[in-house]
Amino acid sequence: MPLPQEIHLQIAIGVFALVLMIQLFYYLRFFTGVFQTVEPTNRKDEGVSVIICTRNNRPGLEANLPLILSQDYPNFEVVVVNDGSTDGSIAYLDELAKVEPRLKVLHLDIDDRFHRGKKFAQTIGIKGAKHNWMLFTDSDCTPESDQWIRLMTSYFSESKQLVLGVGRHQRQVGFINWVVQLETFHTALLYINFALKGKPYMGIGRNLAYKRDLFFSVKGFASHQHILSGDDDLFVNETSTNTNVAVCLDSGSHTLSTIKGGLAWWVRQKKRHYSTGRLYRSDDKMRLATYFFSLFFFYLAFIYLLTTNVWMITLIGFGIRFFVQGIILFRNTRKLGYEPYFWVYPFMDLGILLIQLLVGIRGYFHKPKSW
Repeated sequence: MPLPQEIHLQIAIGVFALVLMIQLFYYLRFFTGVFQTVEPTNRKDEGVSVIICTRNNRPGLEANLPLILSQDYPNFEVVVVNDGSTDGSIAYLDELAKVEPRLKVLHLDIDDRFHRGKKFAQTIGIKGAKHNWMLFTDSDCTPESDQWIRLMTSYFSESKQLVLGVGRHQRQVGFINWVVQLETFHTALLYINFALKGKPYMGIGRNLAYKRDLFFSVKGFASHQHILSGDDDLFVNETSTNTNVAVCLDSGSHTLSTIKGGLAWWVRQKKRHYSTGRLYRSDDKMRLATYFFSLFFFYLAFIYLLTTNVWMITLIGFGIRFFVQGIILFRNTRKLGYEPYFWVYPFMDLGILLIQLLVGIRGYFHKPKSW
């Protein structure tokens, strides 16, 4: 009869082998989405409405609105929904609208008795837009080039109603920026590659396009109006299929946003994002949970087996995954604009696990109180 220690070893070996295969499957099956060539499907310069919702971010408006209004595209408007700003944004927007015919400003008053959130502001902007093609970003986001509108909308077609873009953060000095870049890259690694492999589940409001018809076909945000967050990922999760989503990876189509605060600010942002995860479709939740749990048990079994007499085989298994992961992540960092951070990929797994344990679980049960 095997000794308890031998049974534990056999279980650990079995777990390690299983989760190693799962991890390799995810990297080879899903995370190679960026390896394929995706060409634009539409060359028409149809009208585009760029929609921006803002609250108390006059510096961001002053920095980014002129860049958006000067995009190299023949037929577009910029709809800015000012949701009760008190920092001088109203005066700035009204003055700019006098000299910029492409700018349309909608002002909303804050009702202290009933906070309506960003979804209400975005709905007002969509209803006020005159074009069927709509492109969304935030007031603190800077387009990487004057071809942003053209590149993002060139992936629309009769069948493609959603276009997912890449939204990065400005590079800054400091540990917080390193953590933010790491987590943002990992988020992009998942949602971009899953979409390219026909399994779209989310998008980011910093760089997202969809058709007005699609929005009204599901009655807007009606199914998750009670959740303050999720104007981007929950909408994509509800409306996306394996055929109606396109992905734009062109470097000139990326947006860059600033990191406004320190660790506390970033934790609040992540908790807000994770709070929507419980409302994803069941197959998307299962797919993501399998990935994260296999990653957790991979390292748990790896650390345990290093203390046993099978440590050499364990290192070989770890090395195989490390090699495959490195090749695939190198291509992803280049395509997603994170190449300067490739050197940190050996630390990415442990960093992501810590973020999931410390922020993700709390965020899953978090209920945002403001947008």
